[in-house]
Amino acid sequence: MTLTNRDIIVFSYADWHASWTTPQQIASRLAPGNRVLFVDQPRSFLYGMKGRDPQGAGVWEGEALQEKAENFWVLHMPHTFFPVGNNLPLPIAKAGLRWNSRRMGAHIRTAADRLGFKDPILWNFSPLHGFAGKYIPHSLALYDICDVWINYIPYAPGRALITGMEEHLCKTADLVLPSTENMAKKWAPFNPEMHVVPHAADYAHFSTAALPETPVPEELGDLPRPIIGSVGVIDPDRFDVELICHLSQARPDWSIVLVGPPRADMDCTRLESCSNVYLTGNKAIADLPKYIKGMDLCIIPYRINDATRDIYPLKLQEYLASGKPVVSSAMPSVVPFEGVVPIARSHDEFVTKIEVALASETAEKQAARMTVARENSWEHRVAEKSAHVVRVLEVKERP
Repeated sequence: MTLTNRDIIVFSYADWHASWTTPQQIASRLAPGNRVLFVDQPRSFLYGMKGRDPQGAGVWEGEALQEKAENFWVLHMPHTFFPVGNNLPLPIAKAGLRWNSRRMGAHIRTAADRLGFKDPILWNFSPLHGFAGKYIPHSLALYDICDVWINYIPYAPGRALITGMEEHLCKTADLVLPSTENMAKKWAPFNPEMHVVPHAADYAHFSTAALPETPVPEELGDLPRPIIGSVGVIDPDRFDVELICHLSQARPDWSIVLVGPPRADMDCTRLESCSNVYLTGNKAIADLPKYIKGMDLCIIPYRINDATRDIYPLKLQEYLASGKPVVSSAMPSVVPFEGVVPIARSHDEFVTKIEVALASETAEKQAARMTVARENSWEHRVAEKSAHVVRVLEVKERP
């Protein structure tokens, strides 16, 4: 079942111009068959005090509503909302969230009316948009759960606020699509229309890493081999700094390349002190296959904790699409791919698994990895999600 000729409003936790992740990948594939309004993350009037975000979040120039492609618009809301996160007393935070929600709803509704949207589908990736959907007439509400948001909030009031918001979104949605089984188990009591659809890869893009004509960036060209690489945001909640330091010390002849922006609250001192660890900083998504091509093996260096136990790492299928060997920590969402991805359950085992994978690489193994990624492309995932949406819409719109 194909979703076509619909107006869709996407609430995103990531800005259109920031590091690309699930909302951008899915929203961009819903158009031009549908008309899509992509709504950036809302921010408080305190946001400008933090300085420039290393991932490019919050950056915007020109009109608030801009057409980016055929049937695709992005709405960047003003940074004027009430701050509700972290350690505010819960009653004050709830009041602020209600006030923000009305203002957000008005901004979004005005933009949708300007574009002539009728009975839009609300495709929500973001509890940050609060109750904005209440103030926008719609044909269907979908909550697409990509992460365990409570894990990023250190203070009890903020955790209570985000938990209540997610419960509300699950209860009021016509359809809930978590990305892992563990997420589904957590939220299943709140909605019977819950269906797991994992993350995927932009196969057409990342498979260019396997092409002879794809150039390797100069900054990787002179590094000693082998190059062991990781691509993605470096953050204190998930990234295993101890593992990287262990690899560096255990195999000083390896070059360990970390491609991606450190999160603003990430302390990279220990990583920078390792002589064979190279931090490249943020790179455009267009250049990521070039960097992966320059690597001999890719790693998913995540700690196993509350922040990673329930998530599905985007880099998994992106690495597989490149054809490169991959070694990962034992995340529950990665373990099912152990046939093509060796799983390391300790730092020492990481070293061993990398050595074995490098020594035993074959063209057949490369092809097998790319086949798995091709079967887990964003095109497949969007089709799967869309089929759920069409089915629920048909029931709702049945006379």
